[in-house]
Amino acid sequence: ADTLTKPKKLMESSIYRPIENAKSYIIKHQNRDGGWPLLPGEKSDAEVTALAIWALTDAGWGTGSRIIRSGVRYLKNQQREDGSWSNNTAHTAFALIALANAKADADTQFNGLQWLRNAQNPIGSWGRKSKGPGHILYTSATLVGFKKLGFTERHFKPILPSLEWLAEQNNFENVWNLPGGTQSDIYVTSWVLHGMSPDRKYDQNIYNLDEQVAWIKQFQNRDGGFPRFKGRPSDPEVTATAIMAFAAYNDPLNTRRVAISYLTKAQEADGGYKSSIPIELKSPTANLQTTCFVLIAIYTKTGSEQ
Repeated sequence: ADTLTKPKKLMESSIYRPIENAKSYIIKHQNRDGGWPLLPGEKSDAEVTALAIWALTDAGWGTGSRIIRSGVRYLKNQQREDGSWSNNTAHTAFALIALANAKADADTQFNGLQWLRNAQNPIGSWGRKSKGPGHILYTSATLVGFKKLGFTERHFKPILPSLEWLAEQNNFENVWNLPGGTQSDIYVTSWVLHGMSPDRKYDQNIYNLDEQVAWIKQFQNRDGGFPRFKGRPSDPEVTATAIMAFAAYNDPLNTRRVAISYLTKAQEADGGYKSSIPIELKSPTANLQTTCFVLIAIYTKTGSEQ
């Protein structure tokens, strides 16, 4: 049966209703083929489907439920013969997190892992496609995937060179932006920090990134949210990404608590969240990707909270 678990201690009662509304929004917009679209009513998309399964399972939705099982079936049908999802490293990483959360069969996951490992460039980076030009966001997302699946730099060779590559991509402020961008980017830096986060089991931190965590915090807006660039309005997906980065560094709860309270206020009446982060969107629009990341962020725990 579909099961919902009450939020953990971290969540005050004020967050309970927004969580329920976000779950309802995600479930309501599942397509008949089992997948989820970026925008309600559009055709299903493998990346958004992976994020929906990840979000719902993190929020305690039963892996045996019809909703999760049909989502997993859609994802498995979208896997290419080479093991990837759409020859895209981030989509493949998110699909692997979703399948692991949903306790799906090992073969599908193994083939995806093999493809992702082989997609890495000799220099340590990942591009959008297999062996594509190294890209900060795709490298970070791939690392998040490996770490979520339990791979650590101590035991999994691909991780260390990718950490080194990411460290070398920093800009004049010692944070990150995308090539061609001139302004330091809070969203990109949050993804990098999440990707470079320490191995919790050994509490080993190859890079001390406290300065970068503090850099993000200074841009928290008065409403509690985070903008993509200094001085801009808060964005729910940027805020979700920042929350995930703070949790990865065992950051005390205060900043996350304030950011989560922003997310409770930024929710649309139907439970969705608006953002202009998804590259397909030209202006802030309520969408499934952002809503899923908000739910994932709310349920992200630090090592000490687990």
